[in-house]
Amino acid sequence: MADKTRGSKIKYRFLKKWRRPAAALLALAVLLGGICYRYFLFMSQTVYRESTSHLSEILRKSDNMLNHLVSRNQMLLHLWNDFLKNASSEEQIRSSLNEMQKETGCAALYFLASDGSCMTQDGEKSSLGSQTDLDTQLFAGEDVVVNAVLPGKPQMLVFACPEMSGTYRGFAYDAIAIAYYNDTVLNAIDNSAFEGTSHNYVVYPDGRVVLDSEADGENGSEESVYNFLAELRSSSNLSDKAFDALSDDFAQGRDGSKMLTLHGTRYYLVYENTGIQDWIMLSLVPVSVVNASMDTLWHRTVEIVTAIACLLMVLLIALIVHRSRDALRRRDTEILYRDELFTRLSRNVDDVFFMLDAETSRTDYVSPNIERLLGVPLEQVRQDIRALRALHPKDSPDHDKNFLAGIQCGEQSEWDADYAHQQTGERRWFHIVAMGSEVAGRTKYILVMSDRTADRKINQALSEAVAAAEAASRAKSTFLSNMSHDIRTPMNAIIGFTTLAVSNIDNQERVKDYLTKTLSSSRHLLALINDILDMSRIESGKLHLEETEVNLAEMLHDIKTIVSGQIYAKQLELYMDALDVADEDVYCDRTRLGQILLNLLSNAIKFTPAGGTVSVRIRQLAGTVRDCAQYEFRVRDNGIGMSPEFAQKIFEPFERERTSTVSRIQGTGLGMAITRNIVEMMGGTIKVQTEKNRGTEFIICLPLRVQTGSRREEKIAELAGLKALVVDDDFNTCDSVAKLLTRVGMRAEWTLSGREAVLRARQSIELGDPCRAYIIDWRLPDMNGIEVTRQIRSLNDDTPIIILTAYDWSDIEAEAKAAGVTAFCSKPMFLSDLRDTLMTAIGHMQTADEQDILPGKNADFRGRHILLVEDNELNREIAMTILHEYGFLVDIAENGAVAVEKVRTSDPGRYDLVLMDVQMPVMDGYTATQRIRALKDPARAAVPIVAMTANVFEEERKQAFDCGMNGFLSKPIVVEELIDALKGIMH
Repeated sequence: MADKTRGSKIKYRFLKKWRRPAAALLALAVLLGGICYRYFLFMSQTVYRESTSHLSEILRKSDNMLNHLVSRNQMLLHLWNDFLKNASSEEQIRSSLNEMQKETGCAALYFLASDGSCMTQDGEKSSLGSQTDLDTQLFAGEDVVVNAVLPGKPQMLVFACPEMSGTYRGFAYDAIAIAYYNDTVLNAIDNSAFEGTSHNYVVYPDGRVVLDSEADGENGSEESVYNFLAELRSSSNLSDKAFDALSDDFAQGRDGSKMLTLHGTRYYLVYENTGIQDWIMLSLVPVSVVNASMDTLWHRTVEIVTAIACLLMVLLIALIVHRSRDALRRRDTEILYRDELFTRLSRNVDDVFFMLDAETSRTDYVSPNIERLLGVPLEQVRQDIRALRALHPKDSPDHDKNFLAGIQCGEQSEWDADYAHQQTGERRWFHIVAMGSEVAGRTKYILVMSDRTADRKINQALSEAVAAAEAASRAKSTFLSNMSHDIRTPMNAIIGFTTLAVSNIDNQERVKDYLTKTLSSSRHLLALINDILDMSRIESGKLHLEETEVNLAEMLHDIKTIVSGQIYAKQLELYMDALDVADEDVYCDRTRLGQILLNLLSNAIKFTPAGGTVSVRIRQLAGTVRDCAQYEFRVRDNGIGMSPEFAQKIFEPFERERTSTVSRIQGTGLGMAITRNIVEMMGGTIKVQTEKNRGTEFIICLPLRVQTGSRREEKIAELAGLKALVVDDDFNTCDSVAKLLTRVGMRAEWTLSGREAVLRARQSIELGDPCRAYIIDWRLPDMNGIEVTRQIRSLNDDTPIIILTAYDWSDIEAEAKAAGVTAFCSKPMFLSDLRDTLMTAIGHMQTADEQDILPGKNADFRGRHILLVEDNELNREIAMTILHEYGFLVDIAENGAVAVEKVRTSDPGRYDLVLMDVQMPVMDGYTATQRIRALKDPARAAVPIVAMTANVFEEERKQAFDCGMNGFLSKPIVVEELIDALKGIMH
């Protein structure tokens, strides 16, 4: 230990001493490297300029050859024009042109029409294709050079002279032309530079290739480049700015050069305008071929720099060895101190060791592990021991205390202190032992700081574990206490009213009343269990949303129907309306959205005294979020309200305000927690505004995806452009209905007064612009809607009148019809509601027959045979009684094994359906279903099977369908759900 510490100390001192010389050597090495790098840049730029200049000279030579070829052929064409003017016969022309073709080596001679059709001297007709502005150039008398391809032949370069037109062998021509195959043209352009590695192109300004040495040469590539600029954009490293500059050079006909990478190979690109039409000639040459000499120079430079660096390293090592010998001699006294320290404390290597001078407080030694344990740089502590005081947390009482004061030689002092790790901020605890000692005639303090953080954390973890266990125990006790109270309340009612019903069996009215209350308590108990299961699914992450097509109008009307009984029984007023809802067909989980609104409405009804008001308002907000429309639902009541303290924790499970009023109202304290979780799962927000004894309002904002593909027809052709009058005492309702009328094609006006409505109706008739539809609220401040209807009818106005109401109109329907009301429409009014009501009012749609909400005895299943598989005798009796009421023939099986045997041995087609319990002794329902599906007889194996289980989790439903079941029912059995399921499977 001592030797290791001594070596580390010497190394540190040496490095400190020679830090400046080493830095100077490093700076020298960097300087040499910079000089070499600048030299390399200079050489690279020089080679680039020389290379591109040489390439431009070669390209210019090829350009001159191409221009010479064009000039020569245009001259020949002009000579042949003169010959054609003096030719005496077609045979003479054909013979002369054949000789000319042999002399020039061209591919063909043509008589050319402006539409691109042509004929050779031998009478062979063909077409050069429709060339851009060919007819314009020919009629302008311009010499034309075009690139063309004839079927079955290679690409050709065609020179045309339009100075003369005429007829040859019945073919009317506008010019004569001479054509050369592209490889012949390319052979005429010298391409022997750089050992044939250069690629030459002739292109149009937009990049289309006229001539390509790669496509037509002997070593041509298999794939031709059809557009050079497009090839550069897709396969080169040119930036957008550089590419745009190159495209602009081509368009303006400017010469230039660039270095680029194409298909992984670096090239020099040089280009210049040919002067032939608007063609540009360019050449690509690999940089590796041009810069072969530069690469050799660079390798030599690297070798020289490496040699210089090696020499510097050797010199540095020699200096280090030389100086280390001197350092060893100068540090003998210091080594004695280190030997004394490590002799005393050799076993405590994991602790931090200090040696301080008692007079000067200078740190003679500190162990290097202080950086690991406290995050303090070693040099910082060596310079000043007081650096450790800054690590004391500010709330520590030992922040400024000097524990070393008064310690004499041979004495020892101990204390505990805590420090914050300087790098991580972690709080660490130490037990410190300080000893006074005399070393080499001087008084020294030797400190040992023992890290006790691990022990402290273990004790803290044990304390937290105990606290967590106690909290869990309290939470369990609270849960059981709440559940015991909430479950016992409906259970007491069930047991009590059942006992009273048995005691008064002869009094039919009392028995009916008791059983009704028993049924209500049972439903409350089932709702409590469902809430607990929902919370369990939410906390375990197993509650999932299922998006389906939902019509908000239908859903709101259904919810209104569901709660209307509670509203009527408690003598409350329910007000529902919709504002600015442009999209009522959406995608969402209908069940969960309904659960949110029903939870809020149920609470509003429960906590609102008789005579109060409950309102629901839906509004479509402007804008979208993540391609979803934003909808705002407000559920408001003027009931007892909540205290501000309870409003802060209303969304926590099992929270109910304990007041004399609330204590008498049933509830689990789970509904609002479930509601908040579902809202957040749907991506929305929920907040509450409440005031004690003034009422409560819940505001929910939900993003819902709109059904854009199934938007219904809005306009009504018969009412297009006609005027309609809206009468309602609520401004928002008037504004919303007026907008809906505009969407169906009508002109909408509105008023807040019934008297003004009658006045406007009279004025409209007198001005010759009568209203063609009236939408009137039932309850207006000055007169009700029925009275407004009477007065409008007194004007001999037979316009359809629709009463808009948020209440049940059954009590006033006869009076309203007698007064002249055409139709009723329930709030909230959506576009579909308004459109259907208007269509009915003008006689284009009949009101749909009201459907039964519950299946009655008319659901006839007489003669249908069911196998009921249930191990519980009481459940069997209930199910059998219900099934017999609907005409079923029922067989019984006590478990899955019996059910399999009965199906296997029955006549094919005997059972129309099997009602299968899931959890049973001997054989469960899943196994029994799999055994039935595996029967050899297809008729027996295919019998419909419906699961009956008290486990209503989604994974249970999935398992039921995975094992081959056709349906899924939850226990306790709800008659409506059972009959609907049986009708769906058996009809």
